[in-house]
Amino acid sequence: MSRLFQGAGISACALLAAGLLFPGSAQAEVNFKGKTIQIIAPFKESGGTARYSRLWQKYLQEYLPGKPTVLVIFKPGGSGITGANWFEKNAKTDGTNLIALSSSSHTSYLFGGKKVRYKMLTWRPIVLSPMGSEFYARTDIGVKGKNIVEDIKALQNADVVSGGKNPTSAELRGYIAYDLLGLKNIKYVFGLDSGDRRKAVLRKELNLSYDTAGSFAGKSMKYVKKGVIAHFMSLGYVSADNKLVRDPAFPNVPNVAEAYKAVYGKEPSGPAWQALKHLIYISVMSSKSLFLPAGASDEVLNTYLSTIKTIMKQPDFKKVAEKELGGYEQTLGKEAAVQLKEAIDISPETKAWIAQFLKKKFDFNMM
Repeated sequence: MSRLFQGAGISACALLAAGLLFPGSAQAEVNFKGKTIQIIAPFKESGGTARYSRLWQKYLQEYLPGKPTVLVIFKPGGSGITGANWFEKNAKTDGTNLIALSSSSHTSYLFGGKKVRYKMLTWRPIVLSPMGSEFYARTDIGVKGKNIVEDIKALQNADVVSGGKNPTSAELRGYIAYDLLGLKNIKYVFGLDSGDRRKAVLRKELNLSYDTAGSFAGKSMKYVKKGVIAHFMSLGYVSADNKLVRDPAFPNVPNVAEAYKAVYGKEPSGPAWQALKHLIYISVMSSKSLFLPAGASDEVLNTYLSTIKTIMKQPDFKKVAEKELGGYEQTLGKEAAVQLKEAIDISPETKAWIAQFLKKKFDFNMM
């Protein structure tokens, strides 16, 4: 059974049995002097994963022992599958190969079928970087961002048009959230990345969408102030005691569970909610991430962990992280491994429900 949002602790014995406990950091550091380190980015040279990779590139090059050369290598294709498959087959375990992933990578891993030839749960996570998911709609369909019950009812009664890259892309978080909240008659347009969706909303081609907290604050908030769109809900954030709380970046906005309870008078439950809880871990709690391959030694992993901790203490990094990482607390080492397991270790029953949802909603067959 999943422990999602239950507040139950996991024993050290259970973590050890699952292979998720990491040793202490007292071991000798690995020195990368004269080495070249490659960060594999399995997406194109623009977008969130590219920015995330370049962020760590700059600081790892300066703070890793031996000050190695750090390069970002782009291997796009298959919604991240092509680069991840390459990493699984070719990555060196000596610390000179890393991979940077996004939430799209996790959904591709779960729903990519036979194309997926990598085993993400065997990789060694260094850091998971949370980022909130913010939902917004055009105000001209009746959504005002002031009363969540009135906003959901307006969406239930409006001719809603939304969109995304494809049925199994990171936007799946939105598709299931809308269905859970009773938005049954949405027209979906595919082939749109986040920037395309944002522009389409402003052109009135879409009237419902979502964005990451960082992009929303930087690129969409001005349209909230102008009254063009309303920010009515977030996906939420998982607290340290395993409870779904409001997004720390937007504490005045209700999360999806609060929205459901306000409309229906009870806590969300059932297979749609079970699926969405996993997607909250995928899309919010591990929005971006950095991994070593399976087989990387404890010494290599701990060298990266201690380096990341040093980087996070630097004043200039804190300023950059506020902008690029949204000021969220980063998750390292064993805690990152636990959160990753919560994200992608989905039960057969939940995966079957998602497959049925995709077939019914989009006539999409999971491979």
